[in-house]
Amino acid sequence: MPTFHEYTARSFGFHLNKAARLIAQRLSHNFKEHDFEVTIEQWRLLLYLWREDGQTQNSLALSSNKDEPSVSRIINTMEKHNLVVRTRHPHDRRTNLIYLTETGRNLKDGLMAMGDKTNEETTQGIGLEDLTVCIRVLDKVIDNLSALN
Repeated sequence: MPTFHEYTARSFGFHLNKAARLIAQRLSHNFKEHDFEVTIEQWRLLLYLWREDGQTQNSLALSSNKDEPSVSRIINTMEKHNLVVRTRHPHDRRTNLIYLTETGRNLKDGLMAMGDKTNEETTQGIGLEDLTVCIRVLDKVIDNLSALN
């Protein structure tokens, strides 16, 4: 039976999870270093809202791969920080639409710059060919796992 070290040294999931955690920590650090008071979870929802404003909470939950109660809590915090507002759907009063406020829209350039900086830090010393292969492999992993759900 392999030792923990032997197992984790060759475990794709272990390496992927560790890299994802470190990237999230670095992005969070870059946000804080530049006085952006946004969490990684809020950042993820902002990305989807910058792409298409006025989404339902359900749509944001599906896009971000989070459950609806978690998304609701994140949105509550974002509302308190004046990043988004909830409005009732005009045709379905049981549904809320989430819209960016001016404050939320104005964060886009600065936060995207921090995302770019983090990507540059993350991929430093990795050639374009290796990066292309890595992204292709990750896309295949995502496809494989999405097909199972």
